[in-house]
Amino acid sequence: MNVGVISTRYAKAMLAYAMEHGEEDVIYCNMSQLLHTLHEIRHLPTVLQDPSLSQDERVSIICEAAKGSSPLFGKFARLVVKEEREELLLFIAHAFVSLYREKKNILAVELTTAVPIDDRLREKVTGMFSGSYNAVELDNIVDPSIIGGFVCESASKRLDASVAGQLRDIRKHLVKQNRKLV
Repeated sequence: MNVGVISTRYAKAMLAYAMEHGEEDVIYCNMSQLLHTLHEIRHLPTVLQDPSLSQDERVSIICEAAKGSSPLFGKFARLVVKEEREELLLFIAHAFVSLYREKKNILAVELTTAVPIDDRLREKVTGMFSGSYNAVELDNIVDPSIIGGFVCESASKRLDASVAGQLRDIRKHLVKQNRKLV
């Protein structure tokens, strides 16, 4: 089974169906929430495959994971359960979110900092990226292990301006220099 192809087909079909009904924004919120829940509860796809659960219970769990899902999302959940594709939910949700962002020209930016950022800095960072995009979705991840500075990732680009990253670079440089001496 080719997970990527199957997941992308489900995501494309769902996006097209949602756009036909004018609910692509609602379904995007549902899929984003589902994605978040699946990352938090990693064993959820395994639980959904439990044979003791009825199809209605599985649909209910998927809809609950999407928090406040729409009737259209409920139809999607029923289809996934009917076709026994619960193990692909994470991949389908990722594919849907990516397709939606591409369609709506939205850039997703992940900013990792040692402390939470305030609203002023959030607006400044989103403003830096908003030039050729309709919108920028900024996700601030707090990771004290970077000590200070930031790590910014968007699309296929990564900028590491963290203290931990600089210390890592210094260490590599010193190790390289010491190898030359030995």
